[in-house]
Amino acid sequence: MSFFEELRRRNVFRVGVAYAVAAWVLLQVFDVIGDILELPAWGGKLILAMLIIGFFLALIFAWAYELTPEGLKLESEVDRSQSIAPQTGRRLDRFIIATLAAVIVLMAVERLFFAGGVTPTAPDRGAETGARVEVPKTIAVLPFADLSQAQDQEWFADGLAEEILNALVRVPDLSVAARTSAFAFKGTNKDISEIAAELGVAHVLEGSVRSSGDRIRVTAQLIRASDGFHLWSQNYDRDVADMIGIQEDLASSIALALETTMDPEALAQMAKAGTRSVEAYQEYLRGLQLQTEAFVQSESPEDLRVAYEHFERARAIDPLFAEAHVQAAAYWKVELTPTRSDSGSSGLEPEQKLVEYNERIGLAIDNAKTEADRVRSLADRAMVDLRLQDSKRLFEQYLEMRPSDEFARSELNTVLGMMSDNAALRLLLENWRIKGEADSYTASEYINAAYRVIDASAAADFGLQALQRWPSAATILYQTHRTLVWAGRYREASEVAARYDTLVPGGNPLIRVREACAAGDRAAAEAVLQELNSASNPDLSSLWLVHNTLGNETEQVQLLRPLEQSGVPFQLAGFLVYHKFDPQPFPSLMTILEREGIDRPPPAVPPFRCPAPH
Repeated sequence: MSFFEELRRRNVFRVGVAYAVAAWVLLQVFDVIGDILELPAWGGKLILAMLIIGFFLALIFAWAYELTPEGLKLESEVDRSQSIAPQTGRRLDRFIIATLAAVIVLMAVERLFFAGGVTPTAPDRGAETGARVEVPKTIAVLPFADLSQAQDQEWFADGLAEEILNALVRVPDLSVAARTSAFAFKGTNKDISEIAAELGVAHVLEGSVRSSGDRIRVTAQLIRASDGFHLWSQNYDRDVADMIGIQEDLASSIALALETTMDPEALAQMAKAGTRSVEAYQEYLRGLQLQTEAFVQSESPEDLRVAYEHFERARAIDPLFAEAHVQAAAYWKVELTPTRSDSGSSGLEPEQKLVEYNERIGLAIDNAKTEADRVRSLADRAMVDLRLQDSKRLFEQYLEMRPSDEFARSELNTVLGMMSDNAALRLLLENWRIKGEADSYTASEYINAAYRVIDASAAADFGLQALQRWPSAATILYQTHRTLVWAGRYREASEVAARYDTLVPGGNPLIRVREACAAGDRAAAEAVLQELNSASNPDLSSLWLVHNTLGNETEQVQLLRPLEQSGVPFQLAGFLVYHKFDPQPFPSLMTILEREGIDRPPPAVPPFRCPAPH
């Protein structure tokens, strides 16, 4: 008998196959349990090493021993005429077949339900005809949880989630919840279905990050909100140096799972991080995390300054990293916008701020990785240059390519406000009105702009409905209060003001001024003005709005005169978004409006304006 035939007789081959199948199942079980129990990444490697050693031991054991009715015996001690090796072989065959069948079923279930995104068929006639019901391609990306033992990976967890969100925004047929809305749920204990209902999305992506030394583990799950079912999940256990690959793979895999219409090449381009330098990417993610903290929570100029320093380091490490240039330019744009409360951390003069902005936005344009990215930066530069017609055209062109980018739509809203283009504003507002029924960010944007363009009372009704959905949203409370006083609904406005004061300690000076003037109490409104003037760094926009509400025309002009004399018209042009602003005392603005062919209507007068002093 040949050696090969002897191996078959002793069931060595069957033992090897059975062992391999059982080992594979064990590794899959460990992968699942390891995530639940947060076992270290080296645990899987240890088990694999033990299984490999065990494989060879099992083969040696199968060769040397035989199972008999009396138990295990050395093969040399067994009488071949009494051997039951054939029966043992058949048992092993049945074990292998049964185990392989179970493996095939498990793989099919995973493939069907966890990796590709099932599109359910409609009941009744839809099921009979085989027609498929389209699952809404809407998603919210929640901040990833930092599960590292040292709790020092929040920057990576938040930055990774935001980069995935930014990548998914580039998918034309995918609607993505705004960053501000989604990141408001950071650290929440709410159920996924409840979060999805508040954000108005059909799917939610959540995940976690763990690191140990130079290894990092990222876990992500794409969840269908209607039933909590995992459409797709993935674990990445890799070197820190491969964090760029993790982000790119996550973004494209999610887009595939949601069955978007982008072809594979376009998906790969969409998912690219924009740099191959891990060091630059890490600095960029740290900047994104701090920037989001500033926007969502503190609105602190100093937080934006620290975020900017990370973007600066990222673009210094990789001068071709377009997104680092974009974010660095965004910091200087904020610095050039005195109507924003988070400006003013650089300490530079306006003309130098403009130089810094132009340098970075120019590099963003030159190094843009896609045409859409290039158009987006061109639109931004045209806005700062006050080439308003060009900026409008470019933003509209960009939004045709990336309709889910609500931040870009907000920028277009600003341009249209500067242009007093109410016809285009109504089209934009219709988009926000529909989406704002489920998304708090777009609801706030709608309320903020709608009272100037459509019927103020209708806009106020929308705000009150939004507050039923998001009763603790301070921004919506503020916007709704303003809309109510413009609609002349002072009693309801006072109720909203009281809710705001309960939610935000110290209240808001502009709400207090509106309330005072609506009640005819000029003295109370002037007391608020004195408080603002006595502050160490008074907010210019708030001061101007208070003077406007008091009807102090001379003071309004004097307050803004330094902006006109700064040599950077964009600083003053920010006030064009207020339909109650009169540009006529400012020749630089009038020249720009004339050049752009803008016929601005007379300034609106607040119906709640304080009575003139006696």
